[in-house]
Amino acid sequence: MKKIKRALSLVLVFCMLCTMTVTGFAADTTSGGQTDFMKVVHLDAGRKYFSVDSIKKIIDNASADGYNYLELGVGNDGLRFLLDDMSVTANDKTYSSEAVSEAIHAGNEAYYNFNTDELTQSEMDGIISYAKNKGISIIPLINSPGHMDAILSAANSLTGTTCSYSGSARTIDVTNTTAVAFTQALIQKYVDYFAGKGCTYFNMGADEYANDVYTGGSMGFGNLQDTGKYSYFVKYVNQMAAMIKNAGMTPMAFNDGIYFNNNTSSGTFDTGIVISYWSSGWNGYTPMSASNLAGKGFKLINTHGGYYWVLGKSDAQCSAEKASGFNAKSFPYKNSSSEGTVSDDHIAGAMFCIWCDYPGADTEANVVSKTANTMAAFAETLPSTSNSGTTTPNKAPAAPTSKTITVPVGGTVTETVSGDYSNSGIKAEDENIAKVKA
Repeated sequence: MKKIKRALSLVLVFCMLCTMTVTGFAADTTSGGQTDFMKVVHLDAGRKYFSVDSIKKIIDNASADGYNYLELGVGNDGLRFLLDDMSVTANDKTYSSEAVSEAIHAGNEAYYNFNTDELTQSEMDGIISYAKNKGISIIPLINSPGHMDAILSAANSLTGTTCSYSGSARTIDVTNTTAVAFTQALIQKYVDYFAGKGCTYFNMGADEYANDVYTGGSMGFGNLQDTGKYSYFVKYVNQMAAMIKNAGMTPMAFNDGIYFNNNTSSGTFDTGIVISYWSSGWNGYTPMSASNLAGKGFKLINTHGGYYWVLGKSDAQCSAEKASGFNAKSFPYKNSSSEGTVSDDHIAGAMFCIWCDYPGADTEANVVSKTANTMAAFAETLPSTSNSGTTTPNKAPAAPTSKTITVPVGGTVTETVSGDYSNSGIKAEDENIAKVKA
């Protein structure tokens, strides 16, 4: 009788913990052999300052929803995280920590002045630790060579050189060695910091080059190509990728600058960069398609811009209802759906983005609360993964449940466990004693 009780109890515990509805995603194995489909929520904490408490609430929501990464965009237009040591050595000159901190702070305030403008290193230490305890890994985003207003402002004032491209307020000139050296030396410090905290990915951004100056047609990337300077951008991106790899992390970048307009004659991008594919472009603006990037060997995260939640743009705030229709296998495309078709082995994950294009449009607390339902609905569409490589709907597992069943000698007992266990392969320890029927 004890053997019967033990066998059936173990079967029931296993059944109640598992759901085996199989989807078509291949498993990524980037975390110590564990399968890891990247389920990412992005928070634009560069344009808008978010306090530690607000970021922790986003982490709480992400954890409850089944995400496994938070991309914390502390460097996006603004740079709202300062290290304890901000000293920078570039072009044979050292700029003191105080001077760099003050210059970044001034750039942040010029962009948008909050009561508090930057997180401290001790605060970031706490955020990373808190996230880890919640099962969330932090992906830092510090954007360059564009979307770096505060860094560009600091570079201009500290070096005494015009570092901007064609008067852009947010993009450095990638042909200017002073601008490149200062920017990369500064970002190197952040790469080292986040690598030291155990982060495994680092997003360099690399999107929308000088789009504040070139506002139509092929915009900034088109201008680089028209003037024969696109190869400098290719070189810059590869240098950033090497910096990130050398620190033991995987580089990420947004898609639009990578082989823009299908230009493959200006250099070869490092295929070790994981591409956040957000846009297939618009009239005159033609990034390479998702299918072609995958064909070149890149892994892609579906960061579909049609599902963005953008602060200050009521017509671009994805609802929970819309998010529930997201398909991680369907990437943005411009002309035909085949352009957005990517084989499973090139899909690294999916990302839901909270952008703060108009940082003063609402409070931190309201951003957190207004995006919660959409975050949850988006996450429901994503696969979760098991160590065996099978993928399942993204539901949080129930707490383990055991039950002892007493079977009279010569009698039978049927116990029904809710859930779908078809094709699960679950069997009793000894089918002469008990059988599991899905």
